[in-house]
Amino acid sequence: GSLYSFNLEDSKIDWFLNLNQSLDLGLGNLFYSKPLIIFKDKLIISSLTHLYILNSLNGSTVTKISLNSSTKPIISSNYLFTITADNLLICLNINDGKIIYSINLDDKIAKFTNTKKESISVKSLFLVNSDLYLFLKNSYLTKISTNGEVIEINKMPTDLRTNPIFINGSILYIN
Repeated sequence: GSLYSFNLEDSKIDWFLNLNQSLDLGLGNLFYSKPLIIFKDKLIISSLTHLYILNSLNGSTVTKISLNSSTKPIISSNYLFTITADNLLICLNINDGKIIYSINLDDKIAKFTNTKKESISVKSLFLVNSDLYLFLKNSYLTKISTNGEVIEINKMPTDLRTNPIFINGSILYIN
C-alpha cells in the first residue's frame, strides 16, 4: 500500500504515500489494486475499498471515494468510468472527483432486454469508438454509451478467454 515517486535524475524520493490504513501486516490487510493509471497530471488507483485520484506531481489527494471496482477504470476526456462489485456503472469527473452518474447495470440491462432482473458478472470493460464495451462472463457483449444508455447487447459466438483487440471494426480474441 506504499506509493513512491522517485526522481530518476537525482535518485531522491519526491513524495511518498501510504494507502494502507492499517499497521497490521497480516494477509488480511494486504493492499490490492487494479493497475495504476496515469492521466495528464493525475494518478488513478482503484483498490478493493477505495478509488483514489492523486496529483502525480506532489502526491496530494484530489479525491478518495469509497467503492470497490470490479474492473480497471477507463478514461475518456475528463471522465472516469468503472464498474463496482455490486454492478454499478460509475462515471465521475477526474478533475474534481464528483460523481456524474451511478447506474445499476442489472436494472438497465433487464429493462433493455425486457426480462427479469438478474445479477450480471462483468469480465472486462473497454472504451471503443467513444462507447463502453462490457464483456460479461456469460459471453454477452453489452455496448453502452458514455452517458449510460444501453445501445445493444449481443451474444458472442464463443467464450472470451483473452483481452480482445479492436481493429478495423472487428474484435479479435482467443477462446
